[in-house]
Amino acid sequence: MATPSANCTIKAKIMNHHTGYQGKERRMIIKIKAEALTLSTILPPKTRAITCIIPFIRVHRTTQTWRKMMETSETEITSIAQTSTPLFGQKQAIQRIDRAIKRARSGLLGRRGKPFMSMLLLGPSGVGKTESAKAIAEMVYGDRTHIARFNANECVGEGGQFKAFGPPRGYQGSDKGGLLTQQVKAMGGQCVILIDEIEKGSQELFDGMMTALDEGYMEDASFGERIDITDAIVVMTSNILAGENLDTMEDDDLRERIASSTIQNHRTGANNAPFRTEFVGRIQEVIHFSALDDVDIAAIITHKYRSDTAVKIAMEYRILVVDISPVALGFLTEKVGQTKFGVRYVDTVISRFIVDEIIDNENLPTEKSHTFIWDMTDKGRLFVKDMDENGYADLAASREEDEAVTIEKMKALRITLARKAIDELRIRRAATKQHNRNVIVDHKMIVN
Repeated sequence: MATPSANCTIKAKIMNHHTGYQGKERRMIIKIKAEALTLSTILPPKTRAITCIIPFIRVHRTTQTWRKMMETSETEITSIAQTSTPLFGQKQAIQRIDRAIKRARSGLLGRRGKPFMSMLLLGPSGVGKTESAKAIAEMVYGDRTHIARFNANECVGEGGQFKAFGPPRGYQGSDKGGLLTQQVKAMGGQCVILIDEIEKGSQELFDGMMTALDEGYMEDASFGERIDITDAIVVMTSNILAGENLDTMEDDDLRERIASSTIQNHRTGANNAPFRTEFVGRIQEVIHFSALDDVDIAAIITHKYRSDTAVKIAMEYRILVVDISPVALGFLTEKVGQTKFGVRYVDTVISRFIVDEIIDNENLPTEKSHTFIWDMTDKGRLFVKDMDENGYADLAASREEDEAVTIEKMKALRITLARKAIDELRIRRAATKQHNRNVIVDHKMIVN
Protein backbone atom coordinates (compact mmCIF):
# COMPACT_ATOMS: atom_id res chain seq x y z
CA MET A 1 0.00 0.00 0.00
CA ALA A 2 1.19 3.55 -0.72
CA THR A 3 2.26 5.56 2.31
CA PRO A 4 0.61 8.93 3.19
CA SER A 5 3.88 10.74 2.47
CA ALA A 6 3.97 9.24 -1.04
CA ASN A 7 0.43 10.43 -1.71
CA CYS A 8 1.30 13.93 -0.45
CA THR A 9 4.24 14.06 -2.84
CA ILE A 10 2.02 13.11 -5.79
CA LYS A 11 -0.61 15.68 -4.75
CA ALA A 12 2.03 18.40 -4.59
CA LYS A 13 3.17 17.56 -8.15
CA ILE A 14 -0.42 17.67 -9.36
CA MET A 15 -1.09 21.10 -7.85
CA ASN A 16 2.04 22.48 -9.46
CA HIS A 17 1.36 20.94 -12.85
CA HIS A 18 -2.22 21.92 -13.71
CA THR A 19 -1.79 25.63 -13.03
CA GLY A 20 -2.35 27.71 -16.13
CA TYR A 21 -5.25 25.60 -17.43
CA GLN A 22 -8.78 26.95 -17.35
CA GLY A 23 -12.36 25.67 -17.36
CA LYS A 24 -13.18 22.28 -18.83
CA GLU A 25 -9.55 21.52 -19.67
CA ARG A 26 -8.52 22.08 -16.03
CA ARG A 27 -11.34 19.88 -14.74
CA MET A 28 -10.37 17.09 -17.14
CA ILE A 29 -6.76 17.20 -15.96
CA ILE A 30 -7.78 17.07 -12.30
CA LYS A 31 -10.11 14.13 -13.04
CA ILE A 32 -7.35 12.10 -14.72
CA LYS A 33 -4.91 12.93 -11.95
CA ALA A 34 -7.44 11.85 -9.35
CA GLU A 35 -7.58 8.50 -11.13
CA ALA A 36 -3.78 8.34 -10.87
CA LEU A 37 -3.98 8.89 -7.11
CA THR A 38 -6.52 6.07 -6.79
CA LEU A 39 -4.33 3.73 -8.79
CA SER A 40 -1.28 4.63 -6.70
CA THR A 41 -3.01 3.35 -3.56
CA ILE A 42 -3.94 -0.08 -4.92
CA LEU A 43 -1.17 -1.06 -7.32
CA PRO A 44 2.17 -2.71 -6.48
CA PRO A 45 5.27 -0.45 -6.35
CA LYS A 46 6.55 -1.20 -9.89
CA THR A 47 3.17 -0.49 -11.53
CA ARG A 48 2.62 2.50 -9.20
CA ALA A 49 5.70 4.15 -10.65
CA ILE A 50 4.14 4.01 -14.12
CA THR A 51 0.97 5.73 -12.92
CA CYS A 52 3.04 8.67 -11.73
CA ILE A 53 3.61 9.52 -15.41
CA ILE A 54 -0.13 10.16 -15.90
CA PRO A 55 -0.22 13.58 -14.13
CA PHE A 56 2.36 14.95 -16.56
CA ILE A 57 0.43 14.18 -19.80
CA ARG A 58 -0.75 17.40 -21.45
CA VAL A 59 -4.51 17.15 -21.84
CA HIS A 60 -6.08 19.11 -24.71
CA ARG A 61 -9.69 20.13 -25.20
CA THR A 62 -10.12 17.01 -27.35
CA THR A 63 -9.00 14.66 -24.56
CA GLN A 64 -12.03 12.37 -24.72
CA THR A 65 -11.69 11.82 -28.48
CA TRP A 66 -7.94 11.37 -28.16
CA ARG A 67 -8.26 8.80 -25.39
CA LYS A 68 -10.90 6.89 -27.39
CA MET A 69 -8.62 6.90 -30.43
CA MET A 70 -5.70 5.58 -28.37
CA GLU A 71 -7.67 2.59 -27.04
CA THR A 72 -6.13 -0.71 -28.08
CA SER A 73 -8.01 -3.74 -29.32
CA GLU A 74 -10.82 -3.29 -26.76
CA THR A 75 -12.94 -1.34 -29.28
CA GLU A 76 -15.78 -3.05 -31.15
CA ILE A 77 -14.15 -2.61 -34.57
CA THR A 78 -10.80 -4.34 -34.92
CA SER A 79 -10.49 -4.21 -38.72
CA ILE A 80 -11.39 -1.73 -41.43
CA ALA A 81 -13.18 -4.65 -43.10
CA GLN A 82 -15.74 -4.53 -40.24
CA THR A 83 -16.78 -0.93 -40.90
CA SER A 84 -19.83 0.16 -42.88
CA THR A 85 -17.57 1.07 -45.81
CA PRO A 86 -17.68 -1.88 -48.25
CA LEU A 87 -14.22 -3.19 -49.17
CA PHE A 88 -13.74 -5.93 -51.75
CA GLY A 89 -10.61 -7.99 -52.30
CA GLN A 90 -7.31 -6.46 -51.13
CA LYS A 91 -6.98 -8.92 -48.23
CA GLN A 92 -3.24 -8.32 -47.87
CA ALA A 93 -3.58 -4.52 -47.98
CA ILE A 94 -6.37 -4.59 -45.39
CA GLN A 95 -4.28 -6.75 -43.06
CA ARG A 96 -1.35 -4.33 -43.33
CA ILE A 97 -3.57 -1.33 -42.59
CA ASP A 98 -5.08 -3.10 -39.56
CA ARG A 99 -1.59 -3.96 -38.33
CA ALA A 100 -0.44 -0.35 -38.78
CA ILE A 101 -3.39 0.97 -36.74
CA LYS A 102 -2.81 -1.59 -34.00
CA ARG A 103 0.87 -0.70 -33.91
CA ALA A 104 0.12 3.03 -33.67
CA ARG A 105 -2.43 2.47 -30.90
CA SER A 106 0.07 0.49 -28.86
CA GLY A 107 1.83 3.70 -27.83
CA LEU A 108 5.25 2.09 -28.39
CA LEU A 109 6.32 3.98 -31.51
CA GLY A 110 7.56 7.20 -29.92
CA ARG A 111 5.63 9.40 -32.35
CA ARG A 112 5.65 12.50 -30.15
CA GLY A 113 5.47 15.62 -32.30
CA LYS A 114 4.46 13.62 -35.39
CA PRO A 115 1.14 12.51 -36.92
CA PHE A 116 -0.58 9.60 -35.20
CA MET A 117 0.05 7.56 -38.34
CA SER A 118 1.05 8.07 -41.99
CA MET A 119 0.78 5.83 -45.02
CA LEU A 120 1.10 5.84 -48.80
CA LEU A 121 -1.40 3.66 -50.67
CA LEU A 122 -0.21 2.57 -54.12
CA GLY A 123 -2.22 0.95 -56.89
CA PRO A 124 -4.19 1.48 -60.09
CA SER A 125 -7.32 3.61 -60.22
CA GLY A 126 -10.50 2.22 -58.73
CA VAL A 127 -9.16 -0.56 -56.49
CA GLY A 128 -10.32 0.75 -53.09
CA LYS A 129 -7.61 3.14 -51.87
CA THR A 130 -9.97 6.03 -51.15
CA GLU A 131 -12.61 3.73 -49.65
CA SER A 132 -9.95 2.31 -47.35
CA ALA A 133 -9.21 5.84 -46.11
CA LYS A 134 -12.91 6.28 -45.28
CA ALA A 135 -12.88 2.95 -43.44
CA ILE A 136 -9.85 4.09 -41.44
CA ALA A 137 -11.72 7.25 -40.43
CA GLU A 138 -14.69 5.20 -39.26
CA MET A 139 -12.55 2.73 -37.34
CA VAL A 140 -10.38 5.31 -35.56
CA TYR A 141 -12.63 8.38 -35.26
CA GLY A 142 -16.06 6.73 -35.41
CA ASP A 143 -17.20 8.56 -38.55
CA ARG A 144 -16.31 7.74 -42.16
CA THR A 145 -16.83 11.39 -43.14
CA HIS A 146 -14.16 12.59 -40.71
CA ILE A 147 -11.80 13.23 -43.61
CA ALA A 148 -9.95 16.34 -44.74
CA ARG A 149 -9.62 15.59 -48.44
CA PHE A 150 -7.47 17.27 -51.06
CA ASN A 151 -6.87 16.15 -54.64
CA ALA A 152 -3.36 17.01 -55.81
CA ASN A 153 -4.76 17.63 -59.31
CA GLU A 154 -5.92 20.98 -57.95
CA CYS A 155 -2.28 22.06 -57.80
CA VAL A 156 -2.23 22.17 -61.61
CA GLY A 157 -2.77 25.61 -63.10
CA GLU A 158 -2.09 29.19 -62.12
CA GLY A 159 -1.92 29.63 -58.35
CA GLY A 160 -2.53 25.94 -57.86
CA GLN A 161 0.58 25.52 -55.73
CA PHE A 162 -1.09 27.59 -52.99
CA LYS A 163 -4.44 25.79 -52.80
CA ALA A 164 -3.56 23.21 -50.15
CA PHE A 165 -1.95 25.51 -47.57
CA GLY A 166 -3.33 28.86 -48.70
CA PRO A 167 -1.79 31.72 -50.70
CA PRO A 168 0.48 34.18 -48.86
CA ARG A 169 -1.07 37.36 -47.54
CA GLY A 170 -1.84 39.81 -50.27
CA TYR A 171 -2.54 37.14 -52.90
CA GLN A 172 -6.02 36.50 -54.20
CA GLY A 173 -7.88 34.09 -51.93
CA SER A 174 -5.67 34.72 -48.91
CA ASP A 175 -8.76 35.64 -46.88
CA LYS A 176 -10.03 32.05 -47.12
CA GLY A 177 -6.93 30.09 -46.21
CA GLY A 178 -5.86 26.72 -47.60
CA LEU A 179 -8.36 24.14 -48.81
CA LEU A 180 -6.59 21.41 -46.85
CA THR A 181 -5.51 23.29 -43.75
CA GLN A 182 -8.92 24.80 -43.08
CA GLN A 183 -10.61 21.40 -43.31
CA VAL A 184 -8.15 19.99 -40.78
CA LYS A 185 -8.63 23.00 -38.52
CA ALA A 186 -12.43 22.65 -38.64
CA MET A 187 -12.12 19.09 -37.29
CA GLY A 188 -9.59 20.01 -34.63
CA GLY A 189 -6.92 17.82 -36.17
CA GLN A 190 -8.96 14.71 -35.31
CA CYS A 191 -9.36 13.31 -38.82
CA VAL A 192 -7.86 11.41 -41.71
CA ILE A 193 -5.92 13.78 -43.96
CA LEU A 194 -6.45 12.28 -47.41
CA ILE A 195 -4.37 13.51 -50.35
CA ASP A 196 -5.39 11.81 -53.59
CA GLU A 197 -2.88 11.32 -56.42
CA ILE A 198 -0.14 13.09 -54.53
CA GLU A 199 2.38 12.43 -57.30
CA LYS A 200 0.61 15.16 -59.33
CA GLY A 201 1.10 17.75 -56.59
CA SER A 202 3.31 20.82 -56.73
CA GLN A 203 6.64 21.15 -54.94
CA GLU A 204 4.91 23.38 -52.38
CA LEU A 205 2.53 20.52 -51.54
CA PHE A 206 5.41 18.08 -51.00
CA ASP A 207 7.32 20.63 -48.90
CA GLY A 208 4.26 21.25 -46.73
CA MET A 209 3.65 17.55 -46.25
CA MET A 210 7.33 17.02 -45.42
CA THR A 211 6.89 19.42 -42.51
CA ALA A 212 3.63 17.72 -41.53
CA LEU A 213 5.23 14.28 -41.41
CA ASP A 214 8.33 15.53 -39.61
CA GLU A 215 6.96 18.11 -37.16
CA GLY A 216 3.31 17.17 -36.70
CA TYR A 217 1.75 20.42 -37.89
CA MET A 218 0.56 22.18 -41.02
CA GLU A 219 1.09 25.86 -41.57
CA ASP A 220 -1.60 27.95 -43.24
CA ALA A 221 0.29 30.58 -45.22
CA SER A 222 -2.74 32.86 -45.46
CA PHE A 223 -3.22 33.30 -41.72
CA GLY A 224 0.25 32.38 -40.51
CA GLU A 225 -1.11 29.77 -38.10
CA ARG A 226 0.16 26.31 -37.26
CA ILE A 227 -2.45 23.57 -37.19
CA ASP A 228 -1.60 20.61 -34.97
CA ILE A 229 -2.02 17.17 -36.63
CA THR A 230 -0.43 14.94 -33.99
CA ASP A 231 -3.82 13.23 -33.55
CA ALA A 232 -4.43 12.95 -37.30
CA ILE A 233 -3.75 10.13 -39.74
CA VAL A 234 -2.10 11.12 -43.01
CA VAL A 235 -3.15 8.95 -45.97
CA MET A 236 -1.72 9.64 -49.41
CA THR A 237 -2.75 7.75 -52.54
CA SER A 238 -0.80 7.39 -55.77
CA ASN A 239 -1.15 5.67 -59.13
CA ILE A 240 2.61 5.61 -59.65
CA LEU A 241 3.97 2.15 -60.59
CA ALA A 242 0.37 1.09 -61.27
CA GLY A 243 1.36 -1.09 -64.20
CA GLU A 244 4.03 -3.05 -62.33
CA ASN A 245 3.80 -6.19 -60.21
CA LEU A 246 4.74 -5.09 -56.69
CA ASP A 247 3.20 -7.96 -54.71
CA THR A 248 6.49 -9.69 -53.92
CA MET A 249 8.69 -6.60 -53.53
CA GLU A 250 10.25 -5.95 -50.11
CA ASP A 251 9.46 -2.68 -48.34
CA ASP A 252 12.92 -1.11 -48.76
CA ASP A 253 13.07 -2.08 -52.44
CA LEU A 254 9.58 -0.67 -53.00
CA ARG A 255 10.51 2.64 -51.39
CA GLU A 256 13.64 2.91 -53.55
CA ARG A 257 11.58 2.13 -56.64
CA ILE A 258 9.09 4.87 -55.73
CA ALA A 259 11.85 7.41 -55.14
CA SER A 260 13.42 6.71 -58.53
CA SER A 261 10.17 6.74 -60.54
CA THR A 262 9.48 9.68 -62.83
CA ILE A 263 6.29 11.20 -64.23
CA GLN A 264 5.60 14.06 -66.61
CA ASN A 265 5.20 17.45 -64.95
CA HIS A 266 1.86 18.99 -65.94
CA ARG A 267 3.24 22.52 -65.88
CA THR A 268 6.63 22.15 -67.55
CA GLY A 269 6.12 18.96 -69.55
CA ALA A 270 9.46 17.61 -68.32
CA ASN A 271 9.89 14.27 -66.54
CA ASN A 272 10.74 14.51 -62.87
CA ALA A 273 10.77 12.29 -59.78
CA PRO A 274 8.01 13.59 -57.47
CA PHE A 275 8.94 11.42 -54.47
CA ARG A 276 12.26 12.43 -52.97
CA THR A 277 14.08 9.83 -50.92
CA GLU A 278 13.82 11.87 -47.71
CA PHE A 279 10.05 12.23 -48.23
CA VAL A 280 9.45 8.51 -48.78
CA GLY A 281 11.60 7.71 -45.75
CA ARG A 282 9.31 9.73 -43.47
CA ILE A 283 6.20 7.71 -44.38
CA GLN A 284 5.43 4.98 -41.85
CA GLU A 285 3.66 2.53 -44.14
CA VAL A 286 3.81 2.02 -47.91
CA ILE A 287 1.00 -0.35 -48.90
CA HIS A 288 0.32 -1.74 -52.36
CA PHE A 289 -3.20 -2.40 -53.68
CA SER A 290 -3.49 -5.05 -56.41
CA ALA A 291 -5.81 -4.91 -59.39
CA LEU A 292 -9.23 -6.43 -58.69
CA ASP A 293 -10.13 -9.76 -60.25
CA ASP A 294 -13.47 -10.71 -61.83
CA VAL A 295 -14.83 -12.18 -58.59
CA ASP A 296 -14.22 -8.88 -56.76
CA ILE A 297 -15.76 -6.85 -59.58
CA ALA A 298 -18.85 -9.08 -59.63
CA ALA A 299 -19.23 -8.65 -55.85
CA ILE A 300 -19.02 -4.86 -56.22
CA ILE A 301 -21.64 -4.80 -59.00
CA THR A 302 -23.97 -6.95 -56.88
CA HIS A 303 -23.49 -4.74 -53.83
CA LYS A 304 -24.08 -1.49 -55.71
CA TYR A 305 -27.17 -2.86 -57.42
CA ARG A 306 -28.78 -4.30 -54.29
CA SER A 307 -28.00 -1.36 -52.03
CA ASP A 308 -28.81 1.47 -54.45
CA THR A 309 -30.22 0.81 -57.93
CA ALA A 310 -32.74 -1.85 -56.88
CA VAL A 311 -34.01 0.41 -54.09
CA LYS A 312 -34.56 3.31 -56.49
CA ILE A 313 -36.36 1.04 -59.00
CA ALA A 314 -38.65 -0.15 -56.21
CA MET A 315 -39.38 3.42 -55.14
CA GLU A 316 -40.07 4.81 -58.61
CA TYR A 317 -41.71 1.85 -60.38
CA ARG A 318 -43.14 -0.14 -57.46
CA ILE A 319 -41.61 -3.45 -58.57
CA LEU A 320 -39.04 -5.54 -56.73
CA VAL A 321 -36.22 -6.54 -59.09
CA VAL A 322 -34.19 -8.10 -56.31
CA ASP A 323 -31.07 -9.49 -58.00
CA ILE A 324 -29.02 -10.18 -61.12
CA SER A 325 -28.71 -13.66 -62.61
CA PRO A 326 -25.23 -15.22 -62.92
CA VAL A 327 -25.33 -14.88 -66.72
CA ALA A 328 -26.26 -11.20 -66.59
CA LEU A 329 -23.75 -10.58 -63.82
CA GLY A 330 -21.00 -12.18 -65.88
CA PHE A 331 -21.89 -9.94 -68.81
CA LEU A 332 -21.71 -6.77 -66.65
CA THR A 333 -18.46 -7.92 -65.03
CA GLU A 334 -16.88 -8.41 -68.44
CA LYS A 335 -17.90 -4.89 -69.48
CA VAL A 336 -16.23 -3.43 -66.40
CA GLY A 337 -13.11 -5.59 -66.74
CA GLN A 338 -12.54 -4.47 -70.34
CA THR A 339 -11.78 -0.91 -69.23
CA LYS A 340 -8.87 0.67 -67.36
CA PHE A 341 -11.11 2.62 -64.99
CA GLY A 342 -11.54 -0.08 -62.36
CA VAL A 343 -14.65 -0.12 -60.20
CA ARG A 344 -15.36 3.52 -61.01
CA TYR A 345 -16.82 2.19 -64.27
CA VAL A 346 -19.37 0.06 -62.42
CA ASP A 347 -21.84 2.95 -62.12
CA THR A 348 -21.56 3.61 -65.87
CA VAL A 349 -22.21 -0.05 -66.75
CA ILE A 350 -25.23 -0.23 -64.43
CA SER A 351 -26.59 2.98 -65.94
CA ARG A 352 -26.23 1.80 -69.53
CA PHE A 353 -27.48 -1.76 -69.23
CA ILE A 354 -29.96 -1.62 -66.33
CA VAL A 355 -31.20 1.94 -65.86
CA ASP A 356 -31.61 2.53 -69.60
CA GLU A 357 -33.56 -0.73 -69.92
CA ILE A 358 -35.93 0.41 -67.19
CA ILE A 359 -36.58 3.93 -68.46
CA ASP A 360 -36.99 2.83 -72.10
CA ASN A 361 -39.27 -0.10 -71.35
CA GLU A 362 -42.95 0.77 -71.85
CA ASN A 363 -44.12 -2.71 -70.87
CA LEU A 364 -42.64 -3.13 -67.43
CA PRO A 365 -44.43 -5.72 -65.26
CA THR A 366 -46.89 -4.34 -62.73
CA GLU A 367 -47.43 -7.33 -60.40
CA LYS A 368 -46.30 -5.88 -57.08
CA SER A 369 -46.55 -9.24 -55.31
CA HIS A 370 -44.12 -10.95 -57.71
CA THR A 371 -40.36 -11.26 -57.45
CA PHE A 372 -38.16 -10.28 -60.40
CA ILE A 373 -34.49 -10.53 -61.38
CA TRP A 374 -32.36 -9.30 -64.26
CA ASP A 375 -31.53 -11.96 -66.86
CA MET A 376 -30.01 -12.09 -70.37
CA THR A 377 -31.72 -12.70 -73.70
CA ASP A 378 -30.12 -14.75 -76.47
CA LYS A 379 -29.27 -11.48 -78.21
CA GLY A 380 -27.19 -10.25 -75.26
CA ARG A 381 -29.69 -7.82 -73.77
CA LEU A 382 -30.81 -7.59 -70.15
CA PHE A 383 -34.51 -7.96 -69.31
CA VAL A 384 -36.70 -8.16 -66.22
CA LYS A 385 -37.63 -11.80 -65.55
CA ASP A 386 -40.69 -12.75 -63.48
CA MET A 387 -39.61 -15.54 -61.12
CA ASP A 388 -43.17 -16.34 -60.02
CA GLU A 389 -44.14 -17.15 -63.61
CA ASN A 390 -40.92 -18.82 -64.77
CA GLY A 391 -39.96 -20.63 -61.57
CA TYR A 392 -36.60 -20.87 -59.82
CA ALA A 393 -35.21 -24.06 -61.35
CA ASP A 394 -33.06 -22.38 -64.01
CA LEU A 395 -31.71 -19.82 -61.57
CA ALA A 396 -30.86 -22.53 -59.02
CA ALA A 397 -29.09 -24.58 -61.71
CA SER A 398 -27.01 -21.59 -62.85
CA ARG A 399 -26.01 -20.95 -59.23
CA GLU A 400 -25.28 -24.63 -58.64
CA GLU A 401 -27.49 -24.88 -55.55
CA ASP A 402 -30.74 -26.53 -54.50
CA GLU A 403 -33.91 -24.83 -55.66
CA ALA A 404 -35.18 -24.56 -52.08
CA VAL A 405 -32.03 -22.65 -51.12
CA THR A 406 -32.49 -20.27 -54.07
CA ILE A 407 -36.12 -19.63 -53.13
CA GLU A 408 -35.17 -18.79 -49.53
CA LYS A 409 -32.44 -16.42 -50.72
CA MET A 410 -34.86 -14.65 -53.07
CA LYS A 411 -37.41 -14.26 -50.26
CA ALA A 412 -34.74 -12.75 -47.99
CA LEU A 413 -33.62 -10.35 -50.73
CA ARG A 414 -37.24 -9.37 -51.38
CA ILE A 415 -37.88 -8.57 -47.71
CA THR A 416 -34.65 -6.59 -47.38
CA LEU A 417 -35.32 -4.60 -50.57
CA ALA A 418 -38.91 -3.82 -49.57
CA ARG A 419 -37.80 -2.51 -46.17
CA LYS A 420 -35.09 -0.34 -47.69
CA ALA A 421 -37.52 1.14 -50.21
CA ILE A 422 -40.13 1.87 -47.53
CA ASP A 423 -37.55 3.55 -45.32
CA GLU A 424 -36.33 5.71 -48.20
CA LEU A 425 -39.90 6.68 -49.11
CA ARG A 426 -40.55 7.76 -45.51
CA ILE A 427 -37.41 9.87 -45.52
CA ARG A 428 -38.43 11.44 -48.82
CA ARG A 429 -41.95 12.24 -47.58
CA ALA A 430 -40.61 13.76 -44.38
CA ALA A 431 -38.22 15.94 -46.39
CA THR A 432 -41.07 16.98 -48.71
CA LYS A 433 -43.27 17.98 -45.77
CA GLN A 434 -40.44 20.02 -44.28
CA HIS A 435 -39.84 21.70 -47.63
CA ASN A 436 -43.56 22.56 -47.92
CA ARG A 437 -43.52 24.05 -44.42
CA ASN A 438 -40.53 26.19 -45.34
CA VAL A 439 -42.30 27.37 -48.51
CA ILE A 440 -45.39 28.35 -46.48
CA VAL A 441 -43.24 30.23 -43.95
CA ASP A 442 -41.41 32.07 -46.73
CA HIS A 443 -44.73 32.92 -48.38
CA LYS A 444 -46.12 34.34 -45.12
CA MET A 445 -43.00 36.42 -44.65
CA ILE A 446 -43.38 37.86 -48.16
CA VAL A 447 -47.11 38.60 -47.66
CA ASN A 448 -46.59 40.22 -44.28
